[in-house]
Amino acid sequence: MDRALNVTRTFTPQGGVSSQRQTLSQKNAPSRGPRPKEVPMLELERLGDREVEDGAFITVAGNPSSLLSAMSWGTAASAHQPQQQNMSERNPSLFGYQSPHSSCRGQPLSRPPSNHQPNMETLYIDEHSQTQTYTIHTRSRKLEAEGLTVEKRKQAVIEQMMVDQLSRAVISDPEQNTANQFDVSARHRRTLHHTMVKTQKSLTENLLSHKLCFHARILSRCGREACRELTGFFFTCDHTLTVYEYRSFGKNRCSALPFIARGVYRTRGRPYCLADLSRGTDLRFSTDMPHLPESLRQRPYLTLRVTDVDEETKGTLLAQSGEREYCLSEEEINDQKTLRAVQVAVRDRLRGRAISTLISLGRRLKSLDTKNNSLIGKDELRECLMEELSLTKQDFDAVWRIVGQQGGPLVDYAEMMRAVTGEMSEIRKAIFIKVYVKLDPNKTGYVSLIDIEKFYSAKVNLHLEHDMEAKIDILSCIQDTGRVTKDVSYAEFEDYYEGLSIEISSDQEYINILKSTWSI
Repeated sequence: MDRALNVTRTFTPQGGVSSQRQTLSQKNAPSRGPRPKEVPMLELERLGDREVEDGAFITVAGNPSSLLSAMSWGTAASAHQPQQQNMSERNPSLFGYQSPHSSCRGQPLSRPPSNHQPNMETLYIDEHSQTQTYTIHTRSRKLEAEGLTVEKRKQAVIEQMMVDQLSRAVISDPEQNTANQFDVSARHRRTLHHTMVKTQKSLTENLLSHKLCFHARILSRCGREACRELTGFFFTCDHTLTVYEYRSFGKNRCSALPFIARGVYRTRGRPYCLADLSRGTDLRFSTDMPHLPESLRQRPYLTLRVTDVDEETKGTLLAQSGEREYCLSEEEINDQKTLRAVQVAVRDRLRGRAISTLISLGRRLKSLDTKNNSLIGKDELRECLMEELSLTKQDFDAVWRIVGQQGGPLVDYAEMMRAVTGEMSEIRKAIFIKVYVKLDPNKTGYVSLIDIEKFYSAKVNLHLEHDMEAKIDILSCIQDTGRVTKDVSYAEFEDYYEGLSIEISSDQEYINILKSTWSI
């Protein structure tokens, strides 16, 4: 080797290093420069053994800038009591923090001192805010998806209605029967060659584009009928009206079917007009129609409640046609005031017991409906309303004159109940129907107790600031000893939430309760 290193060591009986001599001889080795200042001097006599090796302490001899090795042989470091320095003081950029000399002496390198302790409250707030943000984003996406679904259904109904009207108008026009009667015989009167392409009353896409779209629901205590999705159209060109129903057949098939055929329908001795189509108004039709189901034909008339109207389009059509808002007659105004006064008085008496009272009244009236057509006699209805709602005879006669006179000796008791006790607003009704459809997706008209117990969350009702009767959950009301079946009808479900609507005056509070209770 070109370089030889001769080291002579002398050991004491205790095993420590007492003296050390080092001789360095170099042969043909290149010259080396002086030791840099930042490189510590090797002093073996300062090293010592420790039972537990700890790399956190570094001995310094004389000059604080001279760092020595932490690994050693020989005597323990405590015997010499050398001056110690934390490496973080020498080069704090390696560890990312600075600390005073007095507080860093004797600190392990593996656990440097730090004032940045984790704040559990801040971490909880951050996690809670992240959870809330995720929940808000999830609900926003869900509402956006629901909005897109509703819009797609609306477009599907509009397209089907336009196809039906444009494809059937010309060829089925009665004017075709009188065409060219003097030129052809009766045998060949209605062949394709003798059919006019366009009649005076034939419709075009331009004429049908001037229409008002609205949504409606059937006023019924039957779940199959009340949950039908109806979309109506009013055409200003000839003041005709039609209603279509959106129906789903399984998961992958849906269709828009005519529910009320297009035609001119009358109310109060005049045809329906744009002013009659507003949220909350009722449209009454005869049940002698080809597209209505058999269950609705058993009733003398059909009542639709308008739930939503395109107000912007309505204003534009009113301006184009020059039609004015329909003004009620003095008799109609007085009838509305009478009904409103009766409803206010009855609802004030029901506060605190509205839920149980309406459920009891609904069951009693249902037992009197022997033919299952929602029609009962006047005397039976008067007895029930006077006993259950404490209604006076004068108030009953006034309501009967307004509502019951069109039904003859029999009357729809559901309509009388709505006239006497009032109804929840259409905003509340939309949320209620959404809850019911979640429990009864097939629209059978009944909900099983198992599904109610599965989706119902009763803890929400504990936050209501109302009387004790309003805090009774739906399970306590329907799980009584008199129940035979394990199904809850739509009528009972509606009576419960009609009573809850009487107890709660705020629309937003009512909506929040339904959303939280049923997780919608």
